[in-house]
Amino acid sequence: MASPGSVTIVPSVHFSPSHRRRVRETIRDERPDLVAVELGDRRFDRLDRRTGGPDLNGLTGPAAAAYLTLRTIQRSVVRLYGLDPETTDMETAVETAAELDLDVALIDDPIDETVGALARRVGPMSLPRSFLRAQRLSPSERIARLELLSLPFEDVEHGDDVQPLVEHVRELFPELADVLVDRRDHAMAERLDALRRRGHDVVAIVGAAHHNGIERRLTELADREAAPDRPVPIVTPSMDVTRIRVS
Repeated sequence: MASPGSVTIVPSVHFSPSHRRRVRETIRDERPDLVAVELGDRRFDRLDRRTGGPDLNGLTGPAAAAYLTLRTIQRSVVRLYGLDPETTDMETAVETAAELDLDVALIDDPIDETVGALARRVGPMSLPRSFLRAQRLSPSERIARLELLSLPFEDVEHGDDVQPLVEHVRELFPELADVLVDRRDHAMAERLDALRRRGHDVVAIVGAAHHNGIERRLTELADREAAPDRPVPIVTPSMDVTRIRVS
């Protein structure tokens, strides 16, 4: 049996230049034998095709509307901070892995699974309920929630820094938080644990919103003799890779 490996998590704001530098420096400093990224195989495959836009296959009606609403909010906030929503930490991670001749582990769920789960959870009443939840907030609560957006991206160093925003989304859009955050946290942690148990030393690049959930699940799994052994796609990147889009 392989000796246990290690997992170093780099919580990142996907579109922040300072976080892309942190990603590059951490991978170079740690010299892991694998770089793990918050992508599934289909999203990774889109690199060579240079295609963009959201993955909406299988989403219709309220689920598609909720997904597009959240994605629009995300991209609007990114542009509000003067950042490029098309340039991400995942691109930097893959390019740095290629530079160091390292393979890349794809630890996120396949996008089809996430889209399917979202379609099952989000129904016709989901958006109206979210608007009602927002209306119930007092003026002081609304101001406090807006102030959450004032934290400079470069100051985000840990999942704790964005946890209030995660809880805000969870309060207004619990179905989305369950699918897009909690479900994926567990899946990514279980794939990282599988790599760790196989003896790999891994640097994992994940969105800061996933940091706390992944850490909690990794701690739970470390105490178990047997744990879920999820298959983990491992790919060899090319230096020709120039753009990854994260929706």
